[in-house]
Amino acid sequence: MKTTTSVTLRDGGAITVRALAAGDEEALLDFFLNIPEEDKFFLRDDVTSIDVVKAWTRKPDHSRAIPLVATDAHSIIGEGVVIRRQGAARQHVAEIRLSVAPTWRKRGVGTVLIRSLCDVASNAGFSAVLFELVEDGQSGAVQAAEEMGFVTVGRLEGGARDPGGNLHDLITLAMPLDNERP
Repeated sequence: MKTTTSVTLRDGGAITVRALAAGDEEALLDFFLNIPEEDKFFLRDDVTSIDVVKAWTRKPDHSRAIPLVATDAHSIIGEGVVIRRQGAARQHVAEIRLSVAPTWRKRGVGTVLIRSLCDVASNAGFSAVLFELVEDGQSGAVQAAEEMGFVTVGRLEGGARDPGGNLHDLITLAMPLDNERP
């Protein structure tokens, strides 16, 4: 992926997708503080911690994670990351994760981020990407991923518990990339 990509969304809105950079700390923290609590609960990191956000922007370790942000003319409206899985046997497969601001959902931002993350993963030499989602809470992301060619490869019934103690199914989607197997 180029350093910066400008995209016109299906509703005519314009966004830019680019690498997360030093100086993005406050904007990224503000983005995460405005994500609904029920969405933040299912994220793997404490995204409301300035220390976590600063660690992501300080000399990112691209051998482990490659973060991207989507911006409009004023702020960060989405973020995503390609993560190299641990263990020598699994390092050729990446995981992707992403979040989109509620006011920008159902406009194509998630699809643009997923495509950009897959491009980054392919350019980094990964042979496939995995995408784990809470099925009922992230149905829009599931649909976008499936429309792009991801297939469900696993389901863990009750694999996530929300703050109220309710169980939700986790699904894992996968998509092979064009890179040859190592």
